[in-house]
Amino acid sequence: MWIDGQTGIRFGKYGIAYTNSPFVSLATHSNMPSSLSIETALKPDNINNGGFRFLLVLHSGEDSKQLLVGQWRSWIIIMNGDDYKNKKKTKKIAVRGSLNSKKNRFLTVTSGEDGTKVYLDGQLEKKEKDLVLEIPHERVENWLVVGNSVYGRHSWTGDIYGLALYDRTLTEKDVASHFKRWSKERDFSFAQEHAPRVLYMFDERGGEKAFNQAGENNHLEIPSKMQILQKEILITPWHKFELNQSFLQDFAINIIGFIPFGFFLYALLQNLGGSRERHSFLITVLLCLVLSLFIEIVQVWMPSRSSQMLDVILNMLGGYLGAMINQFSHRLSPKGTVS
Repeated sequence: MWIDGQTGIRFGKYGIAYTNSPFVSLATHSNMPSSLSIETALKPDNINNGGFRFLLVLHSGEDSKQLLVGQWRSWIIIMNGDDYKNKKKTKKIAVRGSLNSKKNRFLTVTSGEDGTKVYLDGQLEKKEKDLVLEIPHERVENWLVVGNSVYGRHSWTGDIYGLALYDRTLTEKDVASHFKRWSKERDFSFAQEHAPRVLYMFDERGGEKAFNQAGENNHLEIPSKMQILQKEILITPWHKFELNQSFLQDFAINIIGFIPFGFFLYALLQNLGGSRERHSFLITVLLCLVLSLFIEIVQVWMPSRSSQMLDVILNMLGGYLGAMINQFSHRLSPKGTVS
């Protein structure tokens, strides 16, 4: 949504903005190190949220190649890849304590043959000589997403006042000059003097589109409702598997949640149809499969949820266990099937 009374857009929970056409011009297949610069002015809402949040990402189909600027608590983290928990030890640049809740910051990232640098408010904060960021080009087309991931599960909350992308490395003098002008003028018109490939000044103050002032047709869509750009249906159990407390909790919930359903469904089939136990078991499991598939497919369009094949398997197991419990209770009870 637009910020009242000034330029900029505000990202809330499940907010997102994304380009309506790909950045073909930003892709490169050259063997030479890519040169790029990213500038933005922002104010985060929350630095205590433990999850990894996407400030912006250039994505062309593979998470492992995406160019990402993200926030984890008060850290700014920039990398190519999806190593959000630093388990893969992907090369990245991270600046601790760079973001403070409710404080405006002017962030500049430059990368080229001399490494990657991060500036805050015109001052160099960190440099990694061995890290050169790359614009992903495995499909040539790159889609810019602001305030979230393409899956809608990494929402960043706060205000963004302007955004510029260059296909060259800004100098320290450029960075200091840009910060000084933004501090005084509070807009990104200064960027036009340095031929950016992408420039969003966010001065429209209304509507569902922010126009690229650099002249190309890469306008930002600002939808009134959450949009999931890349839907994942029935993710395989081994995809990004992590054995942790959250996994064990989901594991138990998916089994236990379907035990009552299997218990009463089996009882209903026995009471209504008088079918054989084997047939009742089979129908119970198949109906659990159908219900679980329906739930998982619906969750594809829910940014707070994910569609997992393992959930379907566990739901079927829960339904089977429910039927087994009913059968066992029936054999112990002289009155017949428990229903």
